[in-house]
Amino acid sequence: MTEKIFLILMVVLAFIALNTQKLRRSVIYLGIFSLVSSFVYLLYGAPDVAIAEAVIGSAISTVLYLVALKKYRVFTIYYTNANYNQIRDGYIIRGRAQILREVESFFVRKEMEPQIIYTTEDYKKVLAEENFDLLIHQDYDQVRLYGNAEDYQLDALEAHMCENPNELLKTEFIKFEAGDKN
Repeated sequence: MTEKIFLILMVVLAFIALNTQKLRRSVIYLGIFSLVSSFVYLLYGAPDVAIAEAVIGSAISTVLYLVALKKYRVFTIYYTNANYNQIRDGYIIRGRAQILREVESFFVRKEMEPQIIYTTEDYKKVLAEENFDLLIHQDYDQVRLYGNAEDYQLDALEAHMCENPNELLKTEFIKFEAGDKN
């Protein structure tokens, strides 16, 4: 009877882990799945395999996945606006661009921390000299988003922006290859 409960629990945990939208929760469910499977190995009389599964599967691999997810959370975004010569705190607090609110909410839903850097530098200089994940250049109602073509987060952002278009802004994604920002 106990064996059946653990086996059903494993199927349920695997299903939940595959269908969870948040990556961290999925990793936690997989760690619990691994721990339950170590109990199943113990029930089947394989204590050496159970110990290995408990240590490697549920402990070490879960911690490694969580550390890897933690390291990839920050997404650096540069924002330039051709119409501003200087940026004041009031502009940042009250007058944040609609595009920034949309981009920021997208990354927050993805459990990533968008680090937005407001700058008055020319966007060409930022493209050439700065290290960023996304550059947003706004010129009145024209918005260009620059990013690495290999970045899957940029592809997801582009799909999100196509699904939820902003009628007031003309948005264009410009993707470049690694090392070729010009």
